[in-house]
Parts: sequence; C-alpha cells; structure tokens
Amino acid sequence: MSDLDDKITCAECGAKTHSIQLHLNDAHPGMALADYQAKFPGQPVLSKRAEQAIAARAAAQPATAAIGMAGSALPANVTALNPEGKTSAALHEVFGLLDNAGNPVPAAKNGRGEPIPVTIFATPRDRDLVPEVDNGFIFDIDNLKNALMALELRKNLYVWGHAGTGKTTLIEQVAARTGRPVMRVQHSIGTEESHVLGQWVVRGGQTEFQPGLLPLAMRNGWIYLADEYDFGLPAVLSVYQPILEPGKSLVIKDAPEEWRVVKPHENFRFVATGNTNGSGDETGLYQGTQIQNAANYDRFGMVLEATYMKPELESAILVNRSRIQKVNADKLVDFANRVRESYKNKEVASTISPRCLIDAADIGMRKGSWRAGLTLSFINKLSAVDRAVVDGVASRVFDK
Repeated sequence: MSDLDDKITCAECGAKTHSIQLHLNDAHPGMALADYQAKFPGQPVLSKRAEQAIAARAAAQPATAAIGMAGSALPANVTALNPEGKTSAALHEVFGLLDNAGNPVPAAKNGRGEPIPVTIFATPRDRDLVPEVDNGFIFDIDNLKNALMALELRKNLYVWGHAGTGKTTLIEQVAARTGRPVMRVQHSIGTEESHVLGQWVVRGGQTEFQPGLLPLAMRNGWIYLADEYDFGLPAVLSVYQPILEPGKSLVIKDAPEEWRVVKPHENFRFVATGNTNGSGDETGLYQGTQIQNAANYDRFGMVLEATYMKPELESAILVNRSRIQKVNADKLVDFANRVRESYKNKEVASTISPRCLIDAADIGMRKGSWRAGLTLSFINKLSAVDRAVVDGVASRVFDK
C-alpha cells in the first residue's frame, strides 16, 4: 500500500492526510478537532499508519515506578524535586490535553510554545484526603491553567458561577491529578467561628481543645476548600482575613499553647467557591447568599467565573458519564441551552445545570424517553408557568 493510499480524507475539503488535527492546524486554523467531529460524526481522524506510530511511541516510553494519585502511574518525564515525593510534570501529560496524534494541544503550552510545568505530589501526606480522579470530567483549559497558576503562586482563589458549572469539581479534579489533599468545608448561615477555628470540648470527663478544620489544613499543608463561601455571614468569614494575607499565621487566642499560633505549611492553599461574586444575588436563584465584606473579597489574589461550557464539550460529558449516543446528547444540550437563553431573557425563573442534564440522561435511558428524563430531573422543579414554557422548549427539540 502506498503512503497516499493509507491516508484518510478530510471531510471538509477533500485533502489527504494522516492526521486530521495536524491538517486542521495547517488548512483550517479556525476549526478545532471537536468542531470537526461534531460536523462530521463518525469520520476517522487518524490513518492506520498514524495509529501504529502512536502505539509504537507509547510502547517505547520507559515505564515509571512512581505511583501518583488514585493509583495511576505518573507521566514518564516526571522529574523528582525532593525526597518527599514532590515532582514536576508537563500540564498536557498530567491532564491528558493531547490531540489524536498524541501531541499537546496548543492551549496546553505557554506563549513561547513550551510545555507548562505542574507540581505533582507523588507520595502525598494524608493520601486519603486526595480526591479520586474523575475521567468523565472535561476541563475548560483556561480555567484549569488559571486555577493551577493560583496554586503554584500561592494565591488565594475564588471561583464563582451558576450551580452545576463545575466550580468545586474543578478544584477537586486539579487536586486529584496533582496529588494535593483537600479539606472541603461547607458554609451556611449557621457556620460559626468555632467551626472554623476550633473549640474546647469535654471527652471522657476531660476538657480538651479540638482544633477546627482551618488550623488542621494550615498545619498539614492541605487545600482548604471553602465551599458555598457566600452563604456564610460576613462577620464570621472575617476570621479568614488574617490568613488570606500571604504567609500570615493564624492566631487562636483561646487555644492552648500548641494551637495558639498556627503557621501555614508551604503546601497550604485557600480556595473558595460561591454562586455570587460577593455583591449579592442578582438572579433571585440563590436565596440565602449574603452581600459580603469587600475587604474580605479583596484578599483573593485571583477570581474565576465558571460559566456553562461549549455545547460540544457538554455533549461529550453526557456521552462519557451516561453512555448515551452522541445524537441524543446533542439534543439534550440543545434543550439546555434554549432553557438558559430563556432564563437570560427572563422568560423563566430557573436555569438547568450540567448536573441536572446528566440526571436527565440517566433517567431517560432507563425510561426510554428523554422527555420523561427531563420531566423527572428538572421540569417538575419549576412553577406551573415555567413548566409550560420549558415544556414548549422540549417539544421543539424532541418532537422534530
């Protein structure tokens, strides 16, 4: 077979190539591989020869004895930094940001086209606090790089956005793949200083000090994930302000000597998530959130807004998580984006999250009806007026 005969055909222009990704980079720079696959489902993206070359390259790489998070092997080019297991690896290898030819996607490199190094903890302390890797989660690369930058630079990070946009999961999956222990703490109007800092308790007839989760995270070098941060009362959240200043110790004035001053471990990081950016709920969807103290929020060195992902990525998540066919995933995502548009136009009072869409896919698969899945997971939560509007959206999508 000649080299030309082995090549595959680009469905967009008819050119012959071994790799659609490489061909798109050269001939159609405005079209991503995901766009191509969405436009031409089922079309091959690698020739047989390219697949064989990738397999041969993978087989030739030396195996590594280093074991990372969730029991998976670390990338082969990991370089040890110290005897405690802190290592460095390329962003594209740690997070699987590769094209179909096995090359790093352009967004996974820095401005000079070089691999981006990421700190990895191959043998983390408190391994049981390292989240498990979720292979079905798809990263927004910009948010991923920004979150990693905050961790690398020891910047306090705040991530906010609508429910179901993956705020908390982003941090947990970054931690899962880099081997960082996470202490996730839920906030509410009932959160008190003692829950954060610690308190005196009676055990076995003896009075002893029980440290809160914040000093434990600081002393042990965990990520302190302050979830639903904007549900906490501003007066209570003010206890965080001293340690939100770089390198500052936590002082617990009523604690015994061993806990009175807690210095931050070099690996300690503070990350918070919320549905609002601290200025209050502008949508009416998130009752219970508080208008926050500007001085507190000013201490976050980086703020990310998590938004709903591109349709092709959300569809890919449904396929990965619920194992439904792509054509059905596309319809569910089409429905979701129409509802979100109606919400923006103030035609309905609620929107739909990717989490809710996964529930609809799971239920719809078992009920044999996507409409039934959506009704049980989402539509039944709405008011009578909104149900009528959303049911009309479902009719336009599923009754075509």
